[in-house]
Amino acid sequence: MQSMSDIGWVVGHSFIIYGPLIRGGSSVFYEGKPITPNAGKAWEMCQTYKSKCLYMAPTGLRIIKKLDYDGEYVKKYDLSKLESF
Repeated sequence: MQSMSDIGWVVGHSFIIYGPLIRGGSSVFYEGKPITPNAGKAWEMCQTYKSKCLYMAPTGLRIIKKLDYDGEYVKKYDLSKLESF
């Protein structure tokens, strides 16, 4: 599971720390915005770590959509392992 949420966000700690631990999964920590260095960073990490599940705060999705409205970055990455979003 890959969770892109602020760990201090109301459900961040549950979905980033406790959820994966209970299910025997792992967490990926990335310091920075999901748009740094570009709006494809989230998708790059999903490809790199072969994420099966992605959880993201609505704010993260809105900023990615704002900077990449047509979804050009998402087309550049292999997200075939991603089962749920």
